[in-house]
Amino acid sequence: MEGFNHILLAFDGSKYSVRALQTAEQLTKWSGARLTVVFVHEPSLDHTVTPGVITGRDAGLYHTHVGAIPTPNEGTPSELNHTYLQDNTADKVLNNASVRLSKLTNVDYETLSGKPAAEIIAFAEEKDVDLIIMGNRGLSGIKKLVTGSVSKKVVEEASCSVMVIK
Repeated sequence: MEGFNHILLAFDGSKYSVRALQTAEQLTKWSGARLTVVFVHEPSLDHTVTPGVITGRDAGLYHTHVGAIPTPNEGTPSELNHTYLQDNTADKVLNNASVRLSKLTNVDYETLSGKPAAEIIAFAEEKDVDLIIMGNRGLSGIKKLVTGSVSKKVVEEASCSVMVIK
């Protein structure tokens, strides 16, 4: 069997992805391969913004907001914070992986955006990955029942080897 040159770890911080991280760490040490850890941020289609300026009057005071204007699909402060919170989550998840993999020197970290299975597969092909390692289940919850398992889609559609950790 030929060794691995580039291993991709799909990591979302779930217990299964932590197990996958431990396996990826061991295989990286054993093979000397480069390891890339990816977190896939899946933006909601309901949270879109357009650039601009809002000026409004509240109790006799004028307020000006420069930046993103909520589209008709959004508008509450919690929705406006949605993107910030997801970016913050990506940073936290990848920082968690970085701490756990601190003894390895050949590790890169990437945040991808889009549908997880498609992004993982495209990244693996673009970066000439030999092996994708991922957990059996992530943080998707009910969504899995509607769209199917990310790991199943990656196993079926990736052109490289895929290791799914339970």
